[in-house]
Amino acid sequence: MESLNFLVALVAFGLAAVAYWRSGGRRDADRAEAAIRRDLGELRARQSELADHARESLSLAYDRSRARIGSARARVHRLQEATVDGLDAQLRRAGEQIEAIAKHLESAAASARDATAAAARATERGVARSVRRIQARVVILEAKAKARLAERAAADGDFDRADARLTEATDLLAEATRTLADDDAFDDELEPMRGSLRHAVASVRRRAEDARRQIEHVLADADRVVSTLEADATRSETHAAGG
Repeated sequence: MESLNFLVALVAFGLAAVAYWRSGGRRDADRAEAAIRRDLGELRARQSELADHARESLSLAYDRSRARIGSARARVHRLQEATVDGLDAQLRRAGEQIEAIAKHLESAAASARDATAAAARATERGVARSVRRIQARVVILEAKAKARLAERAAADGDFDRADARLTEATDLLAEATRTLADDDAFDDELEPMRGSLRHAVASVRRRAEDARRQIEHVLADADRVVSTLEADATRSETHAAGG
């Protein structure tokens, strides 16, 4: 009995479906299909728009890094022309690594076309980080050059000139700090140099006997920061070559 009832119900459903189809169900299906096609078209257009925006954003990011590299390269050249004692080897290494980073940047930018959006963005962020670190390193070398000039001035008893050069070094350190502001790996690297600069400025302004010794602390701290950033750039360079 139950089987017969089920069969009757199934036949009734079939007849009802046929009646629905004949009374306009076909038109409803056509409208639904058209709506689906319209939605798919809008989705594809939106996906294309997002892809174009991602490519444009990536291109602009690489352009910003290129500008940073150009600035760092020019500053290295100016420092080399100034021939300040104790910077030759550090400036040469910085110049070499600037060119290595610039080469890696162009390679990454070219390969971004064939990478997924996520992979391309991750690569760009890594390049941008290396660029900011080399830029900060060059600025620290500028600060070191100012401190070296301050040391000479203090040795000559020209404390006003020494004060002016240390003030410039302080401003340069602040610039390097801003450049590395989002770089967690170097949060604490610059603080000792910041402290030694404060002590050196105070000593110079007091015309204290230990002024030159305080400036030497600034120079030592600058060398430590530069060495840390050099080692980081070397590791990144080795990793990129291995990849």
